[in-house]
Amino acid sequence: MIDLKDTIEECIEYIEDNIYNKISLDEISEETGISKYYLHRVFKSLTGESIIEYVQSRKLTASIDELVHTNKRIIDIAMDYGFNYEQSYIRAFKKKFGHTPLKVRTDDVSMVLTEKININDILTVDNSITYKPSFIFKQKFNIVGTEYKIMSKSGDNAANTYGREFFYNRKNEIVNPINSHIYIGYTDWSQNDNGYIYYMPSTQVADLEHIPDGMKGVTIPANKYVVFRFIGFFNPDEIRGRHIGRVLAHLYRKWIYKSEFKFADSFRLEYIDSSLTKDNYCELDIYQPIE
Repeated sequence: MIDLKDTIEECIEYIEDNIYNKISLDEISEETGISKYYLHRVFKSLTGESIIEYVQSRKLTASIDELVHTNKRIIDIAMDYGFNYEQSYIRAFKKKFGHTPLKVRTDDVSMVLTEKININDILTVDNSITYKPSFIFKQKFNIVGTEYKIMSKSGDNAANTYGREFFYNRKNEIVNPINSHIYIGYTDWSQNDNGYIYYMPSTQVADLEHIPDGMKGVTIPANKYVVFRFIGFFNPDEIRGRHIGRVLAHLYRKWIYKSEFKFADSFRLEYIDSSLTKDNYCELDIYQPIE
């Protein structure tokens, strides 16, 4: 079984240990024993940038200390951090920070830095991983699917069964999907029904004028969401209660309850883009409305 947290930590430490050297994706892949494809997918999905983009961001951030606190020539700093040419360093620096190295050296400017990833911000569950949340605003939209009443404590296993049934056998009955590759799991606990919740495997639709028999349409109001991306080396069909449960526990107890945000509504959404999944790879986004 692959320990993704250990793998990401190996990547981070390898980059820091070689911050003054040229670093390639091939070298990091060889160091971690993970294929370049999966290493690229996992890192970019978690952090929003590729490993090589992160490498360059760390090099540029690290170079600021020498830029500001030493009299080294800019060309020497560029060479020290593995850039072939002074102009390559200057272009990358300006693209990253919005200022040239010379301006940073001589003027009073502020910049957003890329510090070393804190491994304690990463949560792993078996062979899956999640990282810091992102924040997204979504306008009002519509979904159509099949609704089920399930027990909240064991609901995730039941939700998986119902989700597979919808995705493989019922989804094609919907005539106006926005993107048929996107699966949306809608969980509603607003009714507080004696330990039961309502789960609806669904897909987004243009409108609610064409709802197949046995299905239901729901309009999701405009909301701000906190989004946790959950990545694993398994097929989406294998997602079980312990996967979702651990991620939700992390989302609610470790982050939301300690933040200044509050739940804005009594539902959450699970997104899976089937075009990104493979037999042994899955990305799941959990959207929680906040205010």
